[in-house]
Amino acid sequence: VQAVFVEAATDSNREAKGMSENLEMMGEIVKAILATGELGGVKWDEFTIVFEFDDEGDVNGSYGYSYERAVEANAFAVTPGDVSSQVNAYRENMRIKGDRGMIKMLFQSNRVTRKVNADFEYENPSRWKVTPKNIDTIVEELRPNLW
Repeated sequence: VQAVFVEAATDSNREAKGMSENLEMMGEIVKAILATGELGGVKWDEFTIVFEFDDEGDVNGSYGYSYERAVEANAFAVTPGDVSSQVNAYRENMRIKGDRGMIKMLFQSNRVTRKVNADFEYENPSRWKVTPKNIDTIVEELRPNLW
């Protein structure tokens, strides 16, 4: 019985370590985004940013919105080079060996609750795309709601 308990605890620790590493990498992305200064001078509680990746798997574009609870969103973007080491490392960590990996990543953070969220797109380059036709709806669809 004791051996089974130790085995289960080891598996649990392994899972916890993987989740902990994932959250740590996500925290590094948040720090890199904040260090760009793109959200400075804007009141915000949450942000969403979409990262686009080139064929080699490097981040090559971004666009996003910062949100204050019930206030209109503010558009922002970061220069890919300012966040590439953190975002590329996270992408590579999430990539399954032999797979080309994601082509887009939606990344969200709430600075009040300190929650983060990420979603990934592997096939559809139009997912989360902002256009003149959908701007009124997509900005709200991208709102994190990590309360």
